[in-house]
Amino acid sequence: MSNSEPTSRIVSHFESALARALSSMTGKEFVVTEDRKQEPELTEPIVWQQCLSFDPDPVLWLVAGKDLWFSAGKLTLAAVGIDTLTDEDCRSTWQEIVGQTIGGLATMLTSDVQKEITATRGEEQPAEPADVVWQVFAAKNDDGDTWYLKAGWLPSLAGQYDRAAPEVKAPATGGSTFSKTFDLLLDVALPVSVSFGRTSLQIREVLKLNTGSIVELNRLVVEPVDVIVNDCVIARGEVVVVDGNYGVRVTHLASREDRLRSGMSSGSARVAAGVGA
Repeated sequence: MSNSEPTSRIVSHFESALARALSSMTGKEFVVTEDRKQEPELTEPIVWQQCLSFDPDPVLWLVAGKDLWFSAGKLTLAAVGIDTLTDEDCRSTWQEIVGQTIGGLATMLTSDVQKEITATRGEEQPAEPADVVWQVFAAKNDDGDTWYLKAGWLPSLAGQYDRAAPEVKAPATGGSTFSKTFDLLLDVALPVSVSFGRTSLQIREVLKLNTGSIVELNRLVVEPVDVIVNDCVIARGEVVVVDGNYGVRVTHLASREDRLRSGMSSGSARVAAGVGA
C-alpha cells in the first residue's frame, strides 16, 4: 500500500462519517468533501482532540468555526422543536455530532485494518496544536449552505494500515444449517433496550434523590451505548435522532464470547438475587 493510500482512505471515511452525523442530527441532507483550495479563517472555533484505542495520547483533531457549530446546533434543535437556544446549547450539540463522526470513522477504520479501533477520551482544547498537518473540508446541505472546517491526525493513524491483520477467509459450508424449528423462532419478539451506563449508589444516596437530581453514569458522552436483547449485550452503537425520536446506529457487534459473558453475568445476578430473597 502506498503512503498516500491510507491518507486517502482516512479522508474518504471522515467525509462519509461527518456527512452521516450531520444528516442524522439535523434532518438535512449533507455532503462533505475535501477542499484543497480553501484556507478558511475559523472564528470562535471549537477545537476537539480525540484519543483512539491504539494510543493513549491524542491522535486526531477537528476544528470548526462558530458559523458551522452554531448552525449545526440550530438545525438539530429546530428539528426537535426547540427554537430558543444559546451558544452553549449549540456547543453541546456539536460535541454530539463530533462524537458520532469519530465513532463512524473508527468503525470504518476497524473494517479496513481488521483490528478493532474505538474512540476513547475526547475533549475540547483552547487552541489548535502547532504540529498537525490540516485537511480542509467543505460541508454542504440541501439548502445550498456551505461551511468549512478542518481536521488533522498524527502519522500513527495512517500507520495502522501497515499493521493490518491479513484477511481470514471463512471456510466454505455445504449449505444452510438452519432447521425448520429455528425458522419458527424467527417470528418471536424479543425486548430490546439501550444502556447509557451504570453506577452504584448507597441507600442513603438513593433516598436523597428528588426532582432535578443528577445521577452520573460510568460512560463518557462520546462512548458507544450498549444494545441489550434478553439481558445480553449484542451490539454497541451511537445515539442518533430520527424524526424527533432517539435511535441507535449500530457501530460494533459483540463477539460470541462477549454475548455469552454478558448473559452469564446477568444470569448470575438473578440467581444471587433469588438466593438472597
